[in-house]
Amino acid sequence: MSKPAILDLTPAQFVDRLRQEGATTLHFALVDGRLVASHAFLQPIADFFAAEADDFDSHEGFFVQVGPESGGAFVHRTCRGPGAGGVRNWLYDSTEQFFRDGLRLSKGMTHKNALAGIWWGGGKGVMARNTGTGLQPGDAGAARRKVYEEYGSFMSALHGCYVTAEDVGTDVNDMAAIFSRTRHTTCIPAALGGSGNPSVPTARGVLRGLEAAFAFHGKDIVGSTVAVQGAGHVGMPLIQFLFERGVAKVIASDVDAHRADDIRAAFAGRNFELRIVDKADSSILFLDVDAVAPCATGGILNAATIPLIRTKIVCGAANNQLRDIKTDDKLLQKHGITYLPDFLVNRMGIVNCCDEHMGIIDDDPRLEEHLGTTWDNAIFNLSTAVLQQAASTGKTTQEIAIELAEKRSLEHNPIYGHRGAKVIKWLINSAEWKQKL
Repeated sequence: MSKPAILDLTPAQFVDRLRQEGATTLHFALVDGRLVASHAFLQPIADFFAAEADDFDSHEGFFVQVGPESGGAFVHRTCRGPGAGGVRNWLYDSTEQFFRDGLRLSKGMTHKNALAGIWWGGGKGVMARNTGTGLQPGDAGAARRKVYEEYGSFMSALHGCYVTAEDVGTDVNDMAAIFSRTRHTTCIPAALGGSGNPSVPTARGVLRGLEAAFAFHGKDIVGSTVAVQGAGHVGMPLIQFLFERGVAKVIASDVDAHRADDIRAAFAGRNFELRIVDKADSSILFLDVDAVAPCATGGILNAATIPLIRTKIVCGAANNQLRDIKTDDKLLQKHGITYLPDFLVNRMGIVNCCDEHMGIIDDDPRLEEHLGTTWDNAIFNLSTAVLQQAASTGKTTQEIAIELAEKRSLEHNPIYGHRGAKVIKWLINSAEWKQKL
């Protein structure tokens, strides 16, 4: 099926088109097995993604709100509980990119939450940074707060089928603004009774994945050299943990030249090298090091980059690292690269968010259970099991992790069943929602 021209619009152009049509709130939802758009002029988008089936995977619903800025909520699967995942503030060149990112990320959250053993489904929020003011890096004050307050109101309007959290481009102050308008959020600032930024727990989990990969190869991470792509919210604490664990050298890359001095200062006295690169520079992946940890954006493992990778271990925090999930895992395997899928090792942020609902405990034993070795489902143990199964069956680690995640993600919540699907069905048929369309 040919791509509808509306998907080639920039997010700002798409917003203008929606306003011309009077469609300031819209949705796409499964109705009797078919993806149906809330407005007739948007149905070609639904038909295109449903027919292509690369990123759309029977998502139960995705919703978009148009205010001074545009924001979306993508709900993939809610068998285990409400769709849950952070809200990403990002730059999208086209409306197609906006939708694809939401679809891919929400599906990834389904797999991550299922492998983590938490009773949440998969969801993700995305904001198009290039639709106006208040979302650019460095923005602060009333304009930015208003954007996130509006997103909080949007969360309340979805009646809990999606629970949001912090993600790339969003910080703890933004989460406070969201929280001021909804209860359907986590990563609430500690001053307001929440768990705050989830990046540090995420970094701890990625470290455990790296340790599992090293152990699988019969090596010790102590004394090794590791390359980290992205010295941001997760990359920075990961680098610190790597040094604390005994890694001899860390080479990092980042796109933000304004932070270079601060990043270097944070690791003064360490064997640390920082390279400031542009967005398209993936050379950090090609270094002759013991392991590479992608902690920036997705799609960086692909047909162009994989043949150039010299390390034998790739394990990082970035979501959706494989550009083509059908082929790139096999290409990694062909080149002898041990790859631990992101959704297998970067769970600790969402685990931290989930446990926030049940009360905050210092040195939370439940969090430590994920990071230890006594629980079969701990990151180290599950990563080891996936690596061993891949070695014995010839399947890729991605295939094995997906199979396990899919099986778990279809388990219904033992108390509420598949409640999220019922919420979505009620929502799109309610007079309250229809008044917004």
